[in-house]
Amino acid sequence: MEAFTVFKRHVQQIHDAAGVIIAKKQMDRPKWPELIAREEGEGFKVEFSQPAILWNTPLRGSSRSSARRAILMDGSFNFKDAVFESGSACLEVYEIKAAGGKCELTLLEAMHFDIEPDAAFQSPFHPMFHVQFGKNNRWSLHELVERVAALNRMEVGDVTINRDIAMPIRDVRIPTPQMDYLSMLVMVVADYFCEKKDRHDVKAGFKNLINKVMDQNNIARFGRQSKTLEQRWIQAEKPFAAGHWYQESCN
Repeated sequence: MEAFTVFKRHVQQIHDAAGVIIAKKQMDRPKWPELIAREEGEGFKVEFSQPAILWNTPLRGSSRSSARRAILMDGSFNFKDAVFESGSACLEVYEIKAAGGKCELTLLEAMHFDIEPDAAFQSPFHPMFHVQFGKNNRWSLHELVERVAALNRMEVGDVTINRDIAMPIRDVRIPTPQMDYLSMLVMVVADYFCEKKDRHDVKAGFKNLINKVMDQNNIARFGRQSKTLEQRWIQAEKPFAAGHWYQESCN
């Protein structure tokens, strides 16, 4: 799978570009999970071996505050003939409380970005790209506890993760652009590690990150669904609007 080899190498370059910015606020570069692939029919699926964890993430405008967050990110990519067909991306944000040799994480926010799996036969009332609020039920709590303990050089018994969270608007699908894992990474870096007051090197680093994500070696940058949407709004009589995200706009 030559396409996977090129994609994997480029994802590493994107992670490296993000790590440069993150390290300026955390004083250490994150350890990114391994990217693995398997063949599926006429294509292949790419996913991470485990969620990425950004530990002790600062809050915007709180450089003097002790408040920190743990951010967990995960995602997958499905390709057919080296064209991005579908994928997923999920994000969870935790409050960190550490005292007395113990660490407690409490889930504050959780969301996942979806992509309509079939661009040609889009599901009714289902935005082509959208975000929904809700936690990832596929992650192993025990494995997360083990990883947090390893990050902090603590015993597993000294780490507690509370993933109970109320999501009253979990059924709302909010239309978005194509938000795959790499696009979500750009969002996280911008919102947690970049500020207006930052020096030129942070701004240059973020520009470099964007350029890496939009580079042609990122074969997931523009999927089949994006191409389908583009055809909907290039018609002169139809403006660029959120209504295009629904297949009913084509009737």
